Amino acid sequence: MLILIHMLLMITAAICLIAGITIAIFLRKKSYWLKTHKNLNSVGFFLLLSGGIMAFVNILSNDSTHFSGLHQLIGLGALILTFITLLLGFYSFKAANKIAVRAAHRWLGRISFSLILTALILGLMLAGII
Repeated sequence: MLILIHMLLMITAAICLIAGITIAIFLRKKSYWLKTHKNLNSVGFFLLLSGGIMAFVNILSNDSTHFSGLHQLIGLGALILTFITLLLGFYSFKAANKIAVRAAHRWLGRISFSLILTALILGLMLAGII
């Protein structure tokens, strides 16, 4: 049951992140883009974190091995990079060198989102869905 909750949380997180990224790319001219981007990506991160906790608890309850596969390792990397990206995004408003921090935020966002999609595909393969 926990692994099903994990899967649902991770898919929902990916949808939130896709929406947040899409808004940042295509709706930058709108006045509401930044607030919506921050909200969607923050919710996406907390859904990722919750999904990771569900997977961790599931592994603990089944006495399985932690981080025994590529899906788990890439997922952990995605979670860590997403957290750093979130922090950089909020820090970019106060940073002295805003251009460098925003560039780092964008590039880490691209890398973390690529890892999220990779982990999602590997997870669906593990579950036998694809």
